[in-house]
Amino acid sequence: DLQTSEINAAFDIFDADQDESITSNELEAALRSVGMQPSKEAIAAHKEECEDGGKIHKHDFATIVQRDLPTADTPEAIAKLFGALSAGDAITRESLRSGMAKLGERMADKEIDEMFDDADPNCTGVISLPSFSNTTHYREFFFFFNNHC
Repeated sequence: DLQTSEINAAFDIFDADQDESITSNELEAALRSVGMQPSKEAIAAHKEECEDGGKIHKHDFATIVQRDLPTADTPEAIAKLFGALSAGDAITRESLRSGMAKLGERMADKEIDEMFDDADPNCTGVISLPSFSNTTHYREFFFFFNNHC
């Protein structure tokens, strides 16, 4: 699933020697790369829980993230992302483009159109919150959004 592939990709960036582990000193940066904002206390607790000879193994990192990262599927998370991308009570093509640009992400017209095709099957030109909640594309933006908000 998307979350697992994002977690693995984030971990792999920090696993320079590809031994399925990162140093415990890299843990905070790796967690931040998937959108988490861990406190110093949380980092210390994670190290105490998982550290093995100064290393954090990939499976332990995945466990931490899956347990502690807010899910993209909660109504609150969906509404927050929708609010960042909408123009009032609906997402338009332009508000999506503008919202993603404000978050630092430039989307190609094809990507915008793809999202609309998925979330707006009746071709109304707007995406309501219920329609957005039913599309799979909001999950693609969640990790990026969580890193910037």
